[in-house]
Amino acid sequence: MSKPYGPDLRLAVLAGDEATVARVAGRARVGAGWVSTVLQRLVLALWRDPATADLVRRAGESYERRRDGLVDALAARGLAAHGRTGINVWVPVPDETVAVTALRDAGWSVAPGALNRIAAAPGVRITVSPLDEADLGPLADAVARAVRPSPAGFTT
Repeated sequence: MSKPYGPDLRLAVLAGDEATVARVAGRARVGAGWVSTVLQRLVLALWRDPATADLVRRAGESYERRRDGLVDALAARGLAAHGRTGINVWVPVPDETVAVTALRDAGWSVAPGALNRIAAAPGVRITVSPLDEADLGPLADAVARAVRPSPAGFTT
C-alpha cells in the first residue's frame, strides 16, 4: 500500500489458500507485524473511493510519461535504459561511482545500482517521480556526459 498511498501505509494485502494465509497470519501475530484495525479500515476506504482511485491512476500515467520520456531521451543520446513500470529507470553504466559522482556534481541525484542488483552489470537507478517533463532532456544530457566523460582537459 505504500506505493500508491505513501510510506505511512506500509502494509500489504494477502490472498492465498487457507494454509498459507494461516501461516502468514500466525507469523504476523508473533512479532511487530500486526496492522491496526484503523489502518486496515483506512486502506479499505481509500480503495472504495473513486476519487482516490482516479488520483492514483493519474499519478501512474504521469510517472509513465516521465519514465518513458527519460528512456526515449536517453535513447536519443545513444544510451540504453530500462523501465517498463513504476517510478524508476535503470541505466547501465561502466562505473557506478563515476556516474553517480558526475551526476551529483551536475546537480542530479541518482542511486548506485549496487543497492539493487546481485549479478547484473553496473548501472544507476533514476527515480522519475520528482522530475518535471522539462527536466528529462537536461538530465539525459548529464547522464550522457557522466557515462562518456570528455578526455581530461576538454569540455563539451
